[in-house]
Amino acid sequence: MDPPPEVMATWPKPNYINPQCQGPQLRIFSVILLALSVTMVGSRLWVRIHIKRSAGWDDWIMICALPFLITITVLVNRGTDYGWGYHLWDYKIEWQKPSMMLNFICQVLFTTIMTLVKLSILLSYLRFLTVPLFRYMNWTMIALVLAWGSGMLSYTYFIALFLACSPLEAYWDIGAFQTATCDNEQSRSLSFTITNLITDILIVLIPIRTFWMLKLPTREKLLLTGLMSLGLLACIASAIRIYYAYRMFYGSYDVSWEVYQVWFWILVEINLAVICASMPTLRPLTQRYFPKLGFKSSNILIASNRNHNRIHMAIPQFLTP
Repeated sequence: MDPPPEVMATWPKPNYINPQCQGPQLRIFSVILLALSVTMVGSRLWVRIHIKRSAGWDDWIMICALPFLITITVLVNRGTDYGWGYHLWDYKIEWQKPSMMLNFICQVLFTTIMTLVKLSILLSYLRFLTVPLFRYMNWTMIALVLAWGSGMLSYTYFIALFLACSPLEAYWDIGAFQTATCDNEQSRSLSFTITNLITDILIVLIPIRTFWMLKLPTREKLLLTGLMSLGLLACIASAIRIYYAYRMFYGSYDVSWEVYQVWFWILVEINLAVICASMPTLRPLTQRYFPKLGFKSSNILIASNRNHNRIHMAIPQFLTP
């Protein structure tokens, strides 16, 4: 959204010597969150390989997400060196090309990470969902996530972006942009973020719905719900990101200032998704090093039985009384 002349007339004079910026909080929080994510995934892998000896596709897919997570963290931090978090009137023209190229690459990385994390979570559900109906719902969601991820990558970023500006270099080259034809990036980006949030919420709701259909004590249902609701933290971060994205596209002309918060909350969202997806796998470590927390090693397994019309499910060990 290009600012009209009357808006630009109200801007202060450019300050290229000591411009105002949004500070180092993105760098600080991104490093802390990345360290937590790597620690959680590493601990998860240790438990599954060396303690439980039950590593599966959900673990390997989460491992595959880590290199992309590290890369996007580095690139987003690099973006702050090219004007992310600076007012548009203090924005240097030489920042435009590297800034837009970083933005393009980070969008592809974000889609890849979220697709892998969603798949890892859904595959982990297959470890304890035994009812055919619930497993069918879960596999349907896996198919939707694959369609969402491949669709976003192929259409939104590899097809639409190659058609977004004609010629393509106009997407990051302001010189070519003056004579180029570009489509509406705002609506495309917002539709992507909204569908991402919807799939996140559906993934959280799948196990919660099944838990409350079981004939279990309320305490156990609450524990199960609380565990699976950890993913709502990532959903909240995603909702906050949608707010800042909408404000950047439709509520402000100061795009370089607003984009800082968008990418800040993207990093929060993807790291929380990785952390929350890995936390439930760490029960054996908790049992070994923090036994007083009361997580017992007993296991309740309500298996499927064709001769009984009951709801059956395998209950994760760390939530049993």
